[in-house]
Amino acid sequence: MQVHAYSAPAEGKPLVPLTIERREVGPRDVLIQITHAGICHSDIHTVQGDWGPQSYPLAPGHEIVGVVAEVGTEVARHRVGDRVGVGCMVNSCGDLG
Repeated sequence: MQVHAYSAPAEGKPLVPLTIERREVGPRDVLIQITHAGICHSDIHTVQGDWGPQSYPLAPGHEIVGVVAEVGTEVARHRVGDRVGVGCMVNSCGDLG
């Protein structure tokens, strides 16, 4: 699945459009159609490399809201069509695979 994002191509560089290839939704995943994303000061520090080396390209914006577009087979709390929000890096396993 391809999604569109804005990313920093390198440390301290301005954000540019980028297409990202995402993996399929797994059994415990919730796919969110993002309608709004906040870019806060911690995103700016991350893009500038202020908190150590980063892996680029980097798509900031960890505070998001949107609508559930798909849920995995083991998801019980959310349904397609629910409005949801994701706070500041909460409950993430950190595995992007």
